[in-house]
Amino acid sequence: MLCANRFILPGSPSTCTLDTAIVPLPTFFLLVALAVNLILSRRKETGTRVKSVRWLTIIYLVLVGAQIAMTILELVRLALESLGVGLLPVNTIGLLCVFGILWRERTNGRTRTTLSIFAVYWFFMTIFEAIKSARLHTLEVLNPTTTKTSQYPSSDWFLDNAVMLALYFVFFCTECVTLVLSRRQRAAGGVYKMGSNV
Repeated sequence: MLCANRFILPGSPSTCTLDTAIVPLPTFFLLVALAVNLILSRRKETGTRVKSVRWLTIIYLVLVGAQIAMTILELVRLALESLGVGLLPVNTIGLLCVFGILWRERTNGRTRTTLSIFAVYWFFMTIFEAIKSARLHTLEVLNPTTTKTSQYPSSDWFLDNAVMLALYFVFFCTECVTLVLSRRQRAAGGVYKMGSNV
Protein backbone atom coordinates (compact mmCIF):
# COMPACT_ATOMS: atom_id res chain seq x y z
CA MET A 1 0.00 0.00 0.00
CA LEU A 2 1.09 3.53 -0.68
CA CYS A 3 0.23 4.69 2.82
CA ALA A 4 -0.46 2.02 5.40
CA ASN A 5 -1.19 2.41 9.12
CA ARG A 6 -2.04 6.09 8.82
CA PHE A 7 -3.62 7.70 11.88
CA ILE A 8 -7.34 8.39 11.82
CA LEU A 9 -8.00 12.07 11.22
CA PRO A 10 -11.49 13.63 11.30
CA GLY A 11 -12.57 15.45 8.16
CA SER A 12 -10.90 15.47 4.80
CA PRO A 13 -8.53 15.26 3.06
CA SER A 14 -6.82 12.45 4.93
CA THR A 15 -3.04 12.34 5.21
CA CYS A 16 -3.07 9.42 2.76
CA THR A 17 -5.04 11.41 0.18
CA LEU A 18 -2.71 14.35 0.64
CA ASP A 19 0.43 12.27 0.10
CA THR A 20 -0.86 10.24 -2.84
CA ALA A 21 -3.17 12.54 -4.79
CA ILE A 22 -2.84 16.18 -3.76
CA VAL A 23 0.68 17.22 -2.74
CA PRO A 24 2.48 15.34 -5.58
CA LEU A 25 0.10 16.69 -8.25
CA PRO A 26 1.99 19.93 -9.05
CA THR A 27 5.19 17.93 -9.51
CA PHE A 28 3.59 15.74 -12.17
CA PHE A 29 2.58 18.89 -14.06
CA LEU A 30 6.06 20.33 -13.53
CA LEU A 31 7.71 17.28 -15.07
CA VAL A 32 5.37 17.42 -18.07
CA ALA A 33 5.99 21.18 -18.50
CA LEU A 34 9.75 20.71 -18.29
CA ALA A 35 9.63 17.89 -20.83
CA VAL A 36 7.63 20.04 -23.26
CA ASN A 37 9.95 22.99 -22.66
CA LEU A 38 12.98 20.77 -23.34
CA ILE A 39 11.52 19.73 -26.70
CA LEU A 40 10.68 23.30 -27.68
CA SER A 41 14.01 24.69 -26.48
CA ARG A 42 15.85 22.76 -29.17
CA ARG A 43 15.11 25.85 -31.22
CA LYS A 44 17.38 28.73 -30.34
CA GLU A 45 15.67 30.85 -27.70
CA THR A 46 16.00 34.61 -27.87
CA GLY A 47 14.87 37.34 -25.57
CA THR A 48 15.56 38.51 -22.06
CA ARG A 49 17.49 36.30 -19.69
CA VAL A 50 17.75 37.11 -16.01
CA LYS A 51 21.13 36.56 -14.41
CA SER A 52 21.24 36.85 -10.63
CA VAL A 53 24.34 37.92 -8.78
CA ARG A 54 26.43 35.00 -7.59
CA TRP A 55 25.50 35.10 -3.91
CA LEU A 56 21.75 35.14 -4.68
CA THR A 57 22.15 32.14 -6.95
CA ILE A 58 24.12 30.30 -4.27
CA ILE A 59 21.47 31.03 -1.62
CA TYR A 60 18.70 29.82 -3.96
CA LEU A 61 20.58 26.60 -4.73
CA VAL A 62 21.33 25.98 -1.05
CA LEU A 63 17.68 26.46 -0.09
CA VAL A 64 16.48 24.13 -2.83
CA GLY A 65 19.07 21.63 -1.61
CA ALA A 66 17.70 22.04 1.91
CA GLN A 67 14.19 21.41 0.61
CA ILE A 68 15.39 18.20 -1.06
CA ALA A 69 16.88 17.12 2.26
CA MET A 70 13.60 17.90 4.05
CA THR A 71 11.60 15.74 1.63
CA ILE A 72 14.06 12.88 2.08
CA LEU A 73 13.86 13.27 5.85
CA GLU A 74 10.07 13.01 5.73
CA LEU A 75 10.27 9.90 3.51
CA VAL A 76 12.74 8.18 5.82
CA ARG A 77 10.78 8.95 8.98
CA LEU A 78 7.48 7.86 7.42
CA ALA A 79 9.14 4.60 6.36
CA LEU A 80 10.60 4.04 9.85
CA GLU A 81 7.13 4.46 11.34
CA SER A 82 5.66 2.13 8.65
CA LEU A 83 3.18 4.81 7.62
CA GLY A 84 3.90 4.53 3.89
CA VAL A 85 5.32 7.31 1.76
CA GLY A 86 2.50 7.64 -0.78
CA LEU A 87 3.73 9.32 -3.96
CA LEU A 88 5.90 11.81 -2.07
CA PRO A 89 9.12 10.55 -3.76
CA VAL A 90 7.83 12.28 -6.90
CA ASN A 91 8.31 15.62 -5.12
CA THR A 92 11.94 14.79 -4.41
CA ILE A 93 12.46 13.97 -8.09
CA GLY A 94 10.83 17.27 -9.09
CA LEU A 95 13.06 19.23 -6.72
CA LEU A 96 16.14 17.49 -8.10
CA CYS A 97 15.06 18.56 -11.61
CA VAL A 98 14.60 22.14 -10.40
CA PHE A 99 18.04 22.09 -8.78
CA GLY A 100 19.59 20.77 -12.00
CA ILE A 101 17.99 23.48 -14.12
CA LEU A 102 18.99 26.23 -11.70
CA TRP A 103 22.55 24.89 -11.73
CA ARG A 104 22.62 24.72 -15.53
CA GLU A 105 21.26 28.25 -15.98
CA ARG A 106 23.37 29.85 -13.25
CA THR A 107 25.97 31.10 -15.76
CA ASN A 108 23.96 32.37 -18.72
CA GLY A 109 20.92 33.49 -16.78
CA ARG A 110 17.37 32.20 -16.36
CA THR A 111 14.91 32.10 -19.24
CA ARG A 112 11.45 33.59 -18.84
CA THR A 113 9.96 30.20 -19.66
CA THR A 114 11.57 28.45 -16.71
CA LEU A 115 10.82 31.46 -14.51
CA SER A 116 7.13 31.12 -15.35
CA ILE A 117 7.08 27.35 -14.93
CA PHE A 118 8.82 27.53 -11.55
CA ALA A 119 6.60 30.38 -10.33
CA VAL A 120 3.45 28.36 -11.07
CA TYR A 121 5.01 25.25 -9.55
CA TRP A 122 6.03 27.00 -6.32
CA PHE A 123 2.60 28.64 -6.09
CA PHE A 124 0.69 25.36 -6.17
CA MET A 125 3.21 23.62 -3.92
CA THR A 126 2.74 26.43 -1.39
CA ILE A 127 -1.05 26.07 -1.51
CA PHE A 128 -1.07 22.28 -1.21
CA GLU A 129 1.65 22.23 1.43
CA ALA A 130 -0.36 24.77 3.43
CA ILE A 131 -3.37 22.42 3.31
CA LYS A 132 -1.20 19.51 4.40
CA SER A 133 0.38 21.51 7.24
CA ALA A 134 -3.07 22.54 8.48
CA ARG A 135 -4.23 18.91 8.48
CA LEU A 136 -1.08 17.77 10.26
CA HIS A 137 -1.63 20.44 12.88
CA THR A 138 -5.12 19.01 13.39
CA LEU A 139 -3.57 15.54 13.72
CA GLU A 140 -1.08 16.85 16.25
CA VAL A 141 -3.86 18.35 18.38
CA LEU A 142 -6.52 15.62 18.12
CA ASN A 143 -4.77 12.27 17.80
CA PRO A 144 -3.33 10.94 21.07
CA THR A 145 -1.68 7.94 19.37
CA THR A 146 1.07 10.01 17.81
CA THR A 147 3.16 10.48 20.93
CA LYS A 148 6.83 11.16 21.52
CA THR A 149 7.41 7.38 21.73
CA SER A 150 6.70 7.25 18.00
CA GLN A 151 9.45 7.12 15.39
CA TYR A 152 7.70 10.07 13.77
CA PRO A 153 5.51 11.95 16.28
CA SER A 154 2.86 14.19 14.80
CA SER A 155 4.55 17.27 16.26
CA ASP A 156 7.70 16.51 14.25
CA TRP A 157 5.67 15.67 11.15
CA PHE A 158 3.88 19.01 11.38
CA LEU A 159 7.14 20.90 12.02
CA ASP A 160 8.89 19.31 9.03
CA ASN A 161 6.05 20.27 6.72
CA ALA A 162 5.81 23.78 8.18
CA VAL A 163 9.49 24.27 7.28
CA MET A 164 8.84 22.98 3.76
CA LEU A 165 5.85 25.32 3.46
CA ALA A 166 8.03 28.30 4.41
CA LEU A 167 10.64 27.35 1.83
CA TYR A 168 8.05 26.91 -0.93
CA PHE A 169 6.70 30.37 -0.13
CA VAL A 170 10.21 31.87 -0.28
CA PHE A 171 10.79 30.19 -3.66
CA PHE A 172 7.48 31.50 -4.99
CA CYS A 173 8.26 35.07 -3.92
CA THR A 174 11.74 34.83 -5.43
CA GLU A 175 10.42 33.67 -8.79
CA CYS A 176 7.71 36.33 -8.85
CA VAL A 177 10.19 39.14 -8.18
CA THR A 178 12.61 37.77 -10.76
CA LEU A 179 9.82 37.37 -13.33
CA VAL A 180 8.63 40.95 -12.83
CA LEU A 181 12.17 42.28 -13.21
CA SER A 182 12.74 40.24 -16.37
CA ARG A 183 9.54 41.53 -17.97
CA ARG A 184 10.54 45.08 -17.09
CA GLN A 185 13.66 44.55 -19.18
CA ARG A 186 11.89 42.75 -22.02
CA ALA A 187 11.72 45.80 -24.29
CA ALA A 188 15.44 46.44 -23.86
CA GLY A 189 16.37 42.79 -24.50
CA GLY A 190 19.63 41.14 -23.50
CA VAL A 191 20.53 39.99 -20.01
CA TYR A 192 19.23 41.65 -16.89
CA LYS A 193 21.41 41.06 -13.87
CA MET A 194 19.18 40.81 -10.84
CA GLY A 195 20.68 42.54 -7.83
CA SER A 196 22.86 44.88 -9.85
CA ASN A 197 22.54 48.63 -10.20
CA VAL A 198 21.99 48.48 -13.94
